[in-house]
Amino acid sequence: MNLGIFYIIGISFLLNFLMYIEYKFYLLNKMNITIEKIREYEDRVVKISSPKRRDKTLKKISKEVDYYTAKLRNYMFIQSLTLIFVYMVGLFIILDFVNVPIYFPYSIPLTVTYSGKHIISSLFIYILSFLLFTPLSLRRPKTI
Repeated sequence: MNLGIFYIIGISFLLNFLMYIEYKFYLLNKMNITIEKIREYEDRVVKISSPKRRDKTLKKISKEVDYYTAKLRNYMFIQSLTLIFVYMVGLFIILDFVNVPIYFPYSIPLTVTYSGKHIISSLFIYILSFLLFTPLSLRRPKTI
């Protein structure tokens, strides 16, 4: 049995799980606080019945709403940028240290035939496994 594929999938899962832990313990709380601030400002505007007062209040608080919206976008950007960094680290690990041939049982256009055996690239397996686990690492609060 070829263990190379399990090494690659394990590394991919581990890196995506680290991203999930970063989200769960660092970004989730900050994102929820920011979303609550935005909701408070929106509720404040919705409660006003007069259109003129609503526009006046909206002009007053638009800077604060824009600030918190930009802050929320920055948190999402940090999460996405960290995912790209982690992906590159995993790519470096896979290409430099996990250099085992992964045998495939039959021929497809992505395999290379070597000594009568069909070999698939570890890079391709890493990309597929990273795509498989990406929903774990790119979670967002349910309120967005």
